[in-house]
Amino acid sequence: MAGDIQVLEFNDPRVQQLMQAGYFVVGESWGARLRLSDPPDLSACTAAIVAARQRAFIVQELDARWAPQVTALETLNHADYPNTPATAVPDRDESDVRELWKSGHRFFGAIKAGQLVAVSVIGVTLARAETEFTSVDPSCRRLGLAVAVKAASINALAADGIRTFGTGGAQSNAGSIRMNEHLGYVIEERWLSLAPPQ
Repeated sequence: MAGDIQVLEFNDPRVQQLMQAGYFVVGESWGARLRLSDPPDLSACTAAIVAARQRAFIVQELDARWAPQVTALETLNHADYPNTPATAVPDRDESDVRELWKSGHRFFGAIKAGQLVAVSVIGVTLARAETEFTSVDPSCRRLGLAVAVKAASINALAADGIRTFGTGGAQSNAGSIRMNEHLGYVIEERWLSLAPPQ
């Protein structure tokens, strides 16, 4: 059935046609953009990083020596990612994580007592910087760490001249939506995944 799933923007006229034909929604997803001014106002990002540091977390860019801990964190959190036809998350092993570094992605983490507890990974396309994933250890959630590590990635790439940032995810992940809105992202696209009648 997966091959027959249609992923369409929610306002696409084909959505109504397919639903009238018996298709049904099996997933909702979104895309958001952060468009910085020039010079950029990074006060929200800086405040998020400061708040994490006040809780005794180190927030910094990571080099490839952190690959084992990034992989372990992704493995720990894999089952928690909402899984829709448009937002399927790969089951990454350490070689996959290292490949992201090799392809130019940058990693930003929150560390406590030498242990990586949050990470955000971002890459640069021709049009913008795009978040690959953001992950937080379950024991450290709701402490602002997702916001802090993503803020660190925005600050770093803004210093390199990037002014447009993209991200996205499943509509069911309310925490991700709130985190991105806190940093100034605005949802600009919404998609529906539609499955054919059984």
